[in-house]
Amino acid sequence: MMIEGLKAALDFDHDPERLRFVTFLTDGHIGNEAQILGAVHDRVGPARIFSFGVGSSPNRYLLNRMAKLGRGAVAYLGLKDNGGDVMDHFFDRVSHPVLTDISIDWGSMEVDQVIPSRLPDLFVGRPVIVTGKFRNSESTTVRVTGRAGEQVVEATFDVNPVESAYAGKALSSIWARMRIAQLADRATWDPNVRVGDEVKALALRHSLMSAFTSFVAVDSLTRTAGSHGTMVPVPVPVPEGVRYGTTVPD
Repeated sequence: MMIEGLKAALDFDHDPERLRFVTFLTDGHIGNEAQILGAVHDRVGPARIFSFGVGSSPNRYLLNRMAKLGRGAVAYLGLKDNGGDVMDHFFDRVSHPVLTDISIDWGSMEVDQVIPSRLPDLFVGRPVIVTGKFRNSESTTVRVTGRAGEQVVEATFDVNPVESAYAGKALSSIWARMRIAQLADRATWDPNVRVGDEVKALALRHSLMSAFTSFVAVDSLTRTAGSHGTMVPVPVPVPEGVRYGTTVPD
């Protein structure tokens, strides 16, 4: 039923003069990730979502992506961690964002396929990494603007795209990884989208592993015994503090 609380928090009328923070806290096995991420995507608006996992087995997949979609942050408190230390560190990191509502003017570079499409806030010790594709090779000035409290801040950078292009394959692989991650995230909250063909094409073009591609090493010097496959029992580990009998079905 966690999704109902999330909908209520994000749908609640809020003061446009204030920045809304929604905190999502869980210590359990939440399984309806697609529904929850879909609700976050549709409702988050200008709000920020901060997610916390407590204990040895929270759904990290869900919490990480909620924080990403909500342009917030995530923190975890293990069974043996000091709660005060974890929370103090988290609040020191996120309570005073350096820049919010960040936007980038790329000048004459003709940039598209920018990732992430919605830029997160900039916090101390947590860089914002942005990638994209550009066409125009002329030198230009890139402007980054944001808000520091009530003050609008602007920084300008002179960019020579031809010099930047010498990084070549390394930069293109970074963009491809982020594009694959973006497509995978979209597939979790949009059941109607099919991303397999694009992910495979990107992964093969840039030699990357993905949900649809992998690297396989074949050793032709060693053969397994026998002429057919053999069933092998494989232990299923469970997190500390979780009972095997109530978690793993027979």
